[in-house]
Amino acid sequence: MSSKKSLNVSTPLFLKGGGEMGELTRLYDWTTTSLGKPEFWPQSLKTTLSIILNSKFPMFLWWGPELICFYNDAYRPSLGIDGKHPSILGMTAEKAWPEIWHIIKPLIDQVLSEGEATWNEDMLIPIYRNGQIEDVYWTFSYSPVSDESGNPTGVLVTCNETTDKVESRKLLETYTNELQTVNEEMAASNEELLTTNEELALIEKNLQTMVSNLAASESRFRFLVQGAPVAIGVLVGREMIIESANDVMLKAWGKTQAVVGLPLAVALPELQGQPFLQLLDDVYDSGEPYYGYEIPAYMEHNGQLNEYYFDFIYQPLQDEKGFTNTIMIVAVDVTGQVKSKKDLESAYEQIRLSKEAAQLGTFDMDLINGTMEWDERCKKLFGISHDGPVTYEKDFAGGLHPDDRERILNIIDGVMIKSVSNGNYDVEYRTIGAEDKKIRWIKAKGKVYFNEKEEPVRFIGSVLDITEQKLNEIQLIEGAEKQARLAAIVNTTDDIIISKTMNGVITSWNKAAERMFGYSEAEVVGHHISIIIPDSHLKEEAFIIEQVKRGRKIDHFETIRVAKNGREIPISLTVSPIVDTEGKIIGASKIARDISTQIAEQKITQRYTERLEIINLMVQTVSEELDLNKILQKVTDATTELTGAKFGAFFYNNTDESGESFLLYTLSGAPREAFEKFGMPRNTAIFHPTFSGEGVVRIDDVTQDPRYGKNDPHFGMPKGHLPVVSYLAVPVVSRSGVVIGGLFFGHPEPGKFTKDHESLVVSIAAQSAMGIDNAKLFEEVKTLNEKKDEFIGLASHELKTPLTSINGYLQILSRLKTDEQSQKFVNKALLQVQKLTTLVNDLLDVSKIEAGKLKLSIDEFDIRDVVEDAIELIQHTTDKYKITLETDVESCMVNADSQRIEQVMINLLTNAIKYSPGTDMAKVLLSCTESEVKVGVRDFGMGIASDKLIQIFSRFYRVDDASPNISGLGIGLYLSSEIITRHNGKLWAESEINKGSTFWFTLPL
Repeated sequence: MSSKKSLNVSTPLFLKGGGEMGELTRLYDWTTTSLGKPEFWPQSLKTTLSIILNSKFPMFLWWGPELICFYNDAYRPSLGIDGKHPSILGMTAEKAWPEIWHIIKPLIDQVLSEGEATWNEDMLIPIYRNGQIEDVYWTFSYSPVSDESGNPTGVLVTCNETTDKVESRKLLETYTNELQTVNEEMAASNEELLTTNEELALIEKNLQTMVSNLAASESRFRFLVQGAPVAIGVLVGREMIIESANDVMLKAWGKTQAVVGLPLAVALPELQGQPFLQLLDDVYDSGEPYYGYEIPAYMEHNGQLNEYYFDFIYQPLQDEKGFTNTIMIVAVDVTGQVKSKKDLESAYEQIRLSKEAAQLGTFDMDLINGTMEWDERCKKLFGISHDGPVTYEKDFAGGLHPDDRERILNIIDGVMIKSVSNGNYDVEYRTIGAEDKKIRWIKAKGKVYFNEKEEPVRFIGSVLDITEQKLNEIQLIEGAEKQARLAAIVNTTDDIIISKTMNGVITSWNKAAERMFGYSEAEVVGHHISIIIPDSHLKEEAFIIEQVKRGRKIDHFETIRVAKNGREIPISLTVSPIVDTEGKIIGASKIARDISTQIAEQKITQRYTERLEIINLMVQTVSEELDLNKILQKVTDATTELTGAKFGAFFYNNTDESGESFLLYTLSGAPREAFEKFGMPRNTAIFHPTFSGEGVVRIDDVTQDPRYGKNDPHFGMPKGHLPVVSYLAVPVVSRSGVVIGGLFFGHPEPGKFTKDHESLVVSIAAQSAMGIDNAKLFEEVKTLNEKKDEFIGLASHELKTPLTSINGYLQILSRLKTDEQSQKFVNKALLQVQKLTTLVNDLLDVSKIEAGKLKLSIDEFDIRDVVEDAIELIQHTTDKYKITLETDVESCMVNADSQRIEQVMINLLTNAIKYSPGTDMAKVLLSCTESEVKVGVRDFGMGIASDKLIQIFSRFYRVDDASPNISGLGIGLYLSSEIITRHNGKLWAESEINKGSTFWFTLPL
């Protein structure tokens, strides 16, 4: 794990580096201690801590009145395997060292009170480590560390454990004394020699016992290995002969004890082409262990190659000459963890994207500490853009509209009382932007959480901008009032004046209309205008509505309307849009005059003209309409009338399991009951050409057709069925060639349908198919949007708490971990949270770019340093790829945003590795002229097709056909392009399929 990778823009520079303890110190939540955030620590502490973390000599620091503990990597081994590491980091000295507090407390007090350093050599200070209290000898010095005022505030401990030296010295003294005694005894007499011989015999016997014990120890070791819960195997020699493997290892390999004695490459041939055999060779040659974490491996189990993930160690074992002759493998199957983590990452990504797509803002109030957090969307809704802390009193209460402030604050007071509201919060209010002074309507929902004493501790929720919705409601109310005033005026005129909504519902009906049509105002207001429109003229209404929607006035439109007594009245109709105060069309006003005398001479010509206009306008309406019901009904009604059919119907080609059922969707000229009591039509010889899409069927007398009457149980027309003699059926086929359904027309008289009718319906069917396709697609989109809104509502209400809890538990685990392996797992989980944060930052950057609010911090820097830092950062994330820099540039100073340029470099390097499977290298090219600097990132992977090179910099665009299994949102290159463009630079790509790609960018100097 690279310490540099963990360092971000919020990490103070003095915490940079420091190995494992540097990483743990950066990850530690210091706000839980009296020290607070690291950026506010005194300079003396920062300087001392920087020296300690980067020192290779064991060092320890106690700081402040509570003597908070710090230590470095060199000190870490002295804490043992199962001891105080890493739990004592950030702990007070008395809690961290209770077993020796009586020893070190006087020494600490002496240093702090006198300001003088102390020195102790080979001093016995027992400590708790390796699961027990051990006698440990130390040579150490306690030195005072003063604060900025010169007062001793901390104690710096430089130490060296001398236990081995002291124990060796004691043993040497013992051996010396024993040797002196032996010499005296040897000089005594021959009798003493005999005694010595007897002692030698005894020693020989003891040696035999030791050999026996050694054999027993080896047996116990093999027993422990076999019973270990992790996979363990032993490989011998350059050929990696399998000397032993426990049952867990054999299960991981998918093998039996038969592989023992075979070379690993022979026993597991599927390892060829995977990195493991080469890694073993490297360990054998170097004598250095290799640690792998969540490494994918393809193992053959039961004849099938499956993907698994392992954490493992290749530990070399050396002989007495220091040469490696054996390698021990210890592995843990983490496949389930890795897959669960990937699923979790996918869920997080969906939630984040959903929140952004819904433009929801979120807030989180800590009622115990009195703090409040808003996301950027929430800040925008209150008209603020500052990056400082937000407060309840100034930013929230102060941002409420004066007319809503008291009401909302009273509601919130009630929400804080569990017995009153159970913590539920659901309100609408207005805000006045603190900076832009803009009035917005807000919909807010949230929840207050209480402790066991029913005291409020946390208030979490979301906000949504509903300004447009509320303004529409207000406009509708005002429009209704205006309509009422208009109705009073039109009732005083002798002209027939009718007003209606855009949906055709009558809203006013003057006295002249009562006299002409015979309906009173009470009889028609609230009903559809079709009450006075003959069935044959209903299509005119669609034309009229379309014209009104476009703001067009219709003058002297001659048509027919029907009075209450059934009398058809030829009229000249003038229709004008009704608009509200903002110019929005909310209805239509109609002025009509009786033109019976004029129409008598023009009836035939006028009827023909109207039919042509209706056909054209109907086709246009169908192509623009997105309501499937309206499209099909309009098509059915229009074609029924235009063909002169007695009745017409549209049936969906919706076949059941037996292939014998079609779905009636629209009907014209007859009640639906006339069809439904006979059931759906079956796949008979008459219907088959239509539903199979073979072509049009037009028959002058269907009862005389040879295909008629051949199917059980009716063998012809069912009893009571609408009489059909003339028959016309036209298939409706989508653009993809799928038969959507069919238009069917019938007439009780023979020979009613002509070739012209057939051509007319075929043309309309083709046009309507496109409209149906569009309408079905629109319905699918609406359904997806509804599901999205439902998901967003649930996610915005429920996600915040579990996500926060996960992060909190990971931090707790980081402080409570008991072994190094658990630490690594926790750190990896924390890194995944950081990846999610990076993803959110990318999405926020996209949002800022779209809003024109992406800010750049321009400063002068050496771009070579930024390029090298990016290479080092990415190199630490992979051991499979080697990234090299090719340049003759020693230094190149540019004026730009260094963090954004580094962001571009990291994105390009990450892509170079991600889209280069099967390769092991990438190159970075850097050149500098008087006018510009040019940087290139070259990979040797799959390459990009030339027709997609331009599109790859588009937002959310991914070359999925080339990389269907590679994750990503398609925003990295879009962000990079925007960043370089805003620097007045240029970003482009050069690529060749299967030979790799080079991404270049330039910056002006």
